[in-house]
Amino acid sequence: MGATKKETIIEEQEEVVLEDNQLVCLLTGDIKPSKPKEVTLQSVIRMLNEEYGFDITDMQRDFSIIGYDAETGKAKKQKIDLVVFEAGKPHEQEFINRITIIQDEKIKETDKKNGLEATLQNALNALENCEFGLWTNGLTYQFLQKSQDDFGNIEYEDLSDFPGEGQTIEDLDRSDKMIARTPANDSLIRVFKRCHDYIYGNEGMKKTAFWELLNLIFCKIYDEKRKFICIETGESYRREFWVGVKEQNTDEGRAKVAKRIKSIFNKLKEDELFSEVFDGNERINLTDKGLAYIASELAKYSFLDAKIDVKGMAYETIVSNTLKQEAGQFFTPRNIVKCMVDMLDPDENQRVLDPACGSGGFLVMVLDHVRRKITKRLYPELEGPWLQEKMNSPKVNKLVKEYAEQYLFGFDFDPDLRKAARMNMVMAGDGHANIFHINSLAYPKGDNQAELEKVKQAVVKSVKKSPDKKFPFEFDDARGKFDLIFTNPPFGAKIPINDPEILKQFDLGYKWKKNASGKWDKFSVILHAA
Repeated sequence: MGATKKETIIEEQEEVVLEDNQLVCLLTGDIKPSKPKEVTLQSVIRMLNEEYGFDITDMQRDFSIIGYDAETGKAKKQKIDLVVFEAGKPHEQEFINRITIIQDEKIKETDKKNGLEATLQNALNALENCEFGLWTNGLTYQFLQKSQDDFGNIEYEDLSDFPGEGQTIEDLDRSDKMIARTPANDSLIRVFKRCHDYIYGNEGMKKTAFWELLNLIFCKIYDEKRKFICIETGESYRREFWVGVKEQNTDEGRAKVAKRIKSIFNKLKEDELFSEVFDGNERINLTDKGLAYIASELAKYSFLDAKIDVKGMAYETIVSNTLKQEAGQFFTPRNIVKCMVDMLDPDENQRVLDPACGSGGFLVMVLDHVRRKITKRLYPELEGPWLQEKMNSPKVNKLVKEYAEQYLFGFDFDPDLRKAARMNMVMAGDGHANIFHINSLAYPKGDNQAELEKVKQAVVKSVKKSPDKKFPFEFDDARGKFDLIFTNPPFGAKIPINDPEILKQFDLGYKWKKNASGKWDKFSVILHAA
């Protein structure tokens, strides 16, 4: 649910020169130290504005409210990190309708002085008209709803979310009313990390937490893609990946969520698109409680509507932390990837390869670049948000899928990264078919003959369908068949190359020795080269 009012966060502000440890407050424009608590506060401000639709002018940071000390009964001030007032109302205590408490990462929700009860509940007690609050330390997000029983006693209930502008709590409990929000800025990174850390720390799955999370991410994507499938088939679409705002509070509710999500996963593995990513024997192994928590975090957002930079960064951050750094590999920064893709400006008829594709960052960015070109070609009269709305239209999706299947190729030596790249490409637009488990340094030789043959057939198929099909290609292998190559090869001492048959193909694979005439000769192959 994006902000629809006139006053939203303005990106084009007066240019300010900042130190590395500074940032500009989105609310006040003041320069602040870039400490973790302040970074979290700025993230929440953007989230409430862009995702929940609350107007920037209806927010205020560091607002003091008048409450009561439970022990003495005397009036007591309490500073609230961020408050939201009723739309257009004065910034006075009686008009507050959302509050947020921000704490440092080291503060736990059970902390007696700064935890959930001591801060958020105490503040809500003092606010007659405010029903909802959020407590966060940047790692954990705790939503609360305040209510009164028949005897006037105040009660608190955990929520998976609170309503945005124009929403009610009932809207969050119905699949047909729930609005999946477009994630703002770093929201997906925080959500993915929060979910991964939860599985890692609470489900006893330290080695498989990443894959368990990916299974649920793809259930979410599949459920969103069903909307377009239903449009084409004429079927009615009803969201299945959703979690009621209080559903995870009971065993019965958690069981219902688990049943829904596992049903989606079983359908997903049989789907033509996703069956090429999954082996078919995968299972969701989370407990009902863990599954309900992760699903509630993911259900808030629309993955297909998220900008490619946003979801690509979130996905690759988790991939990098889990798979790549173990082997001394690191993903290329998104701004560098985008700059390189913009410079080479790939189009709909150019074959692209990343011979060390990792989790697919370059290929995803190329796919997004071409998606934008296709959309503009189909709808030349549209601009801005009207053009953006067409980016995921069935017509554009069909052409993007055809482009990806025909023109985008990726190789990687790591089978886990190959699978991660396929999943990343599906999330970006279905371009997963040409991701192969190949050692590019050994190509066209190698032990995996079946995979080498698949590469050959895929390239042959691509050339036959391409405008360059009349060029006299030799179809021995894929070399010389690509228009553009984007890559950031893995490097580092953790990646030794010990095969002399690979090393002797390259000049850098040899030791060199100066001869009597002063020229350099190859001396011997370097083993243990990195």
